[in-house]
Amino acid sequence: MNQLVKFMLKRGSYLFLFSAMSLQVFGQTKTNLELFFQLADSAANNLQQNLHNEKDFKIDFVLGKDYQVFQNSILANFENKEINNESGKILIHFALAEVKVEYSEPERKGLFGSLWVTRNLRFSGNYSINSTTSVVKDFLYTVNDEIPFEDITSFENSSFPFTQGKIPAEPLFSSLLEPAIALGSAAAAVYIFFTARSK
Repeated sequence: MNQLVKFMLKRGSYLFLFSAMSLQVFGQTKTNLELFFQLADSAANNLQQNLHNEKDFKIDFVLGKDYQVFQNSILANFENKEINNESGKILIHFALAEVKVEYSEPERKGLFGSLWVTRNLRFSGNYSINSTTSVVKDFLYTVNDEIPFEDITSFENSSFPFTQGKIPAEPLFSSLLEPAIALGSAAAAVYIFFTARSK
């Protein structure tokens, strides 16, 4: 009896450890807003490379009401530069055109697995660098990954509409298949049980 308890406790600790690791892996999936900030950093790094060590400049943001949240994030990439909001030697216009998330149709992983969707984030716009010459650059950064269908809303932020995409409908066949298989399995088990007893 004691060995059985020890075995169960040992297996239980492994199960707990596995569950904790699974939760930790899931917890590392970034929200839509976090990914958009990451893409904004990529755009800022691209701009910084095209400045060729120039230090005195003014940035004029054309972000629109919905995207103002990215201004400080982009400016943070220029901490070591001398940003003069009044009169920099170089004038930069930084504009965002599209910040959008889309989800694919849900697909089931395995016969009884959960539904997953592909998440596609787009962050696009352009910037111009005006000094003795003018340079205009377009940029487009994307992220594609998979997230659980049932958790889509937990990756979105209702305070920022651009983090919300159109949530696809759950497939009708998929929602009917699981109960049908479960019912069929139960019926088969009952049939086999009574057939075996009658013999």
